[in-house]
Amino acid sequence: MNRQPGGYEYDATDEQIRRWKAVPVEERLRWLEEANEFLYLAQDAETRARWQAVRRGER
Repeated sequence: MNRQPGGYEYDATDEQIRRWKAVPVEERLRWLEEANEFLYLAQDAETRARWQAVRRGER
């Protein structure tokens, strides 16, 4: 496989994917919101500013 440097990789089994698909959409969104809130609170101001720049396509 020809991979580009950077990023990350995550493996999930077919069973894990089936279980996640069985979770109601509202619960998946709640989980995502809680994870985002945690990550935001765990970041310092410099890290937060870097991520915001990446989101704007500046880096």
